[in-house]
Amino acid sequence: MSELHALVEEAAGSVRAPRVSDRRDERTLAEILRNAEDLAGRITEAAVRDRPVVLARVPATIEAVELLLAAVVGDFAICFVDPSAPAERADAILTGLDPDVVAGSGELTSRHPDGEGVPGSGYVATSSGTTGGGPKGVLSSWTCMAEFVPHGATALGLGPGDCLAEPSHPAYDLSMTNWLLALASGASLAVSHALTDRVRPLAFAGRAGATHVRLAPRFIDLARAEHERSAPPLSLRVWGSGGDRLSHRQAESVFGLGVPTLVNTYGTSETAGFASAATFDDVRAVTSRHGSVSIGTGRVGPWRTALVEERRDDRTTGMLAISAPHLTTGYLMGGGAGVGGEPTYPRWEADRVVTGDLGCASGDELFCLGRSGRLVKRSGIFVNLDDVDRVLRERCGVDTMTVAIRSGELVTLVAPASASASADMEGLRQGLAAHVSPDSRPDVLIPVARVPRLANGKSDHAQAVRMAEQVAAGES
Repeated sequence: MSELHALVEEAAGSVRAPRVSDRRDERTLAEILRNAEDLAGRITEAAVRDRPVVLARVPATIEAVELLLAAVVGDFAICFVDPSAPAERADAILTGLDPDVVAGSGELTSRHPDGEGVPGSGYVATSSGTTGGGPKGVLSSWTCMAEFVPHGATALGLGPGDCLAEPSHPAYDLSMTNWLLALASGASLAVSHALTDRVRPLAFAGRAGATHVRLAPRFIDLARAEHERSAPPLSLRVWGSGGDRLSHRQAESVFGLGVPTLVNTYGTSETAGFASAATFDDVRAVTSRHGSVSIGTGRVGPWRTALVEERRDDRTTGMLAISAPHLTTGYLMGGGAGVGGEPTYPRWEADRVVTGDLGCASGDELFCLGRSGRLVKRSGIFVNLDDVDRVLRERCGVDTMTVAIRSGELVTLVAPASASASADMEGLRQGLAAHVSPDSRPDVLIPVARVPRLANGKSDHAQAVRMAEQVAAGES
């Protein structure tokens, strides 16, 4: 029996009897675990390799929780794919992972894989990675997660008698971390596959009787819009992972919901869990630099976050790096090519991963300032700002430059394609709605005479950011 399996079994037998629920059903963790043990046996029989690899394409329901625990019990590897994901992404993961078994709703399909499989047991996160592009699998071993559980649960104040409501699919790696923290720490877990619960997270948490809910920065405004005075107090945790940084304005909104505690955490798929966390019990205690709320002092158990100097093109920038136990040696699939000539991040070193996230420090506190280069993480996906500009140029015939400013907003500077032309701002908004996904659309469009350029003709990113922030601040 693995250490993580033992933690879940201990939690299932506790006096507080934790429960697992979805929109349609609720069961005790003990019952879920018994079903998972049976499921693990069926998967082992259906698999070719001694250590099976399972691809689970099921919604975020109790069935998904049972599949996750089956992988823990059977000590094999599992990767979740959201059934609503585009077919090309699911196909890319299937090809790259080459699993023994594909688990759909209520069924297991055996395959005949060609390779040796995943080099270990655990869950495979397939976020796009800081380099963007296609899915890049990263293995988080069950051993790693067992070591992380007590430290992560302590940082979140999560344990027996609590209930964690997680509105995202387990294909999102931080959602998976939340599931495991709840299941192994003795807390109850409420999951949901409904879009309405993602856009109305407070209603979801209230229905589940949750004490904890993860609310991504992008959805804080949604929660504020749905807030009712009768909503129960929650310990609201907002991930500041990667470019999903939390702004001071968003933190103020969180406390405006009547939430007693906010925990802002920082971590990456590549190092599992989170490596820093800052807890605030009052908006007056919130500290920020350059618009970003503190991610803490860089210590969660043996996980460590540090600020390192990265030098390129005669420039030195502060970047966050994470040291963690059980580090992998790279991606399982997908590679890690840079974008637009930028250096490749994350970069694995002997005892740490240099993340690709810009950072700064004030005393002992660290702050994540967002993604280096032209990639910005929003709501768990990476937006290539060059792609946004390309759509506007090709579809709308304008010259643009999109930048992320310190408040967390995406701002697009829009210039007419020629001196005699003019930019149709309403037409641009319609073009964006038709050709750019909601999470990738700029928050603000600013008409300018011309996009700032360097002497060599390339876009002047620094000047564009200054212009965007001046307009956002109401300056001339």
